Amino acid sequence: MLSATQPDDIQICLIKSEDSQRVLNFLRAYFYPEDPVTLGIEPKEQAAADEKYNIGMIEHSMSLMAIRSDSQNSEGSSSEDRIVGAIIVGPKDATEADHLYAAARKEGCTKWGRILQLLERIERDANVCERYKIQKVLHIHALSVNVNMRGRNIGARMIKELIGLAKQIKYEAITIDCSSFYAIKLVERLNFECLNTLYYNEFVDENNKQIFQTEPPHTCIKTYIYRL
Repeated sequence: MLSATQPDDIQICLIKSEDSQRVLNFLRAYFYPEDPVTLGIEPKEQAAADEKYNIGMIEHSMSLMAIRSDSQNSEGSSSEDRIVGAIIVGPKDATEADHLYAAARKEGCTKWGRILQLLERIERDANVCERYKIQKVLHIHALSVNVNMRGRNIGARMIKELIGLAKQIKYEAITIDCSSFYAIKLVERLNFECLNTLYYNEFVDENNKQIFQTEPPHTCIKTYIYRL
């Protein structure tokens, strides 16, 4: 475990490869069903390639999960660590936009291809490495908390733990593309700096039609940075 048990018995720990399926199940239950980008384009369900992309970040050994030990139940079965939050992260550098462009071209006009196009646009607009003359950046790809555990500061605790871990490994910054109004509020409370804003109605296809149809209060994606 990275941090000691809190009064509410929640601990933050690194996600290991053997946790991948559990974490994917968690994201399927609590991240994708609320993600404005996932919901903003048909079909509403996340693409398998999207899941593979996020879970593939676990191999970098920087992603974290919040777990809570469920006490022994009335039938006497043993306690079990239950995931109540997850933050999926991976490294990036000045070549990130080019990688996203190549992947988007390969994928074409599929749902995942459109998402990759969006990510490339955001990456080029933010231009983090060139703007700050840095190379070693850690990017948050997904952040989610069990709906029944919200209001307990779990998201903030995971981000603060990540900041400490990133400093130890000598990263120069942490970035995040906040597609959700609520994620924006969270990182602003943690003193992240806004780099760029892209409104969903500004991202259009070849026929000038808005690609991602989101519901209020989710009107834009904001890119943030935390300098380490």
